[in-house]
Amino acid sequence: MYKQLFILLYKIITVPASTWKFLSEKQDNKDNETFYKGYLFPVIGIIALLSFMGVIISLQRFDVQQALKITLKEIMIYGGSFYLVSFVLSEYVYPRFGLKKNKRSAELFTGYASSPIYVIAMLKTIFPALFFLEILSLYTIYVVWTGAAYFLNIKEEQWIKFATFAGLLIVMTPFLLNFLINLLMPGMKI
Repeated sequence: MYKQLFILLYKIITVPASTWKFLSEKQDNKDNETFYKGYLFPVIGIIALLSFMGVIISLQRFDVQQALKITLKEIMIYGGSFYLVSFVLSEYVYPRFGLKKNKRSAELFTGYASSPIYVIAMLKTIFPALFFLEILSLYTIYVVWTGAAYFLNIKEEQWIKFATFAGLLIVMTPFLLNFLINLLMPGMKI
């Protein structure tokens, strides 16, 4: 199961056009249960596990309280940003670009388009000294652009507008949630 998950993450990042074509053909008309169980929850779980281990390794002492704080913060950031972005896409962005409001499609699109951010989060939790990795999250805009073409079938003249808006929304929401968590819950700061 995890081997397929890492292969999918790798393919979305390296060959997004063919992967989006494959995902658009593969999607079923039921619910997103297989997406949640087979992709989203394991990815967020891996981020949480790696953040727990990263704190233990970087502190070089066994501080369970600090490790659990960071783990909970990572779950809130990436899980919360997924739900927030998929809601905004479905309710506000899709109608602006000629698509029907579709929560299911927005969840699939947001989850798969966030793959570069998830991989960067995994690497950042293991290697916190590599803070410059967050710049690479802008690659998400390209992944969103190819997804708009192949997964959502947005008109060609609107690809750039959609990719810019949705890509920046996907990229900036984790930063915004991190800022809000640090502001509202000062005890969660690292």
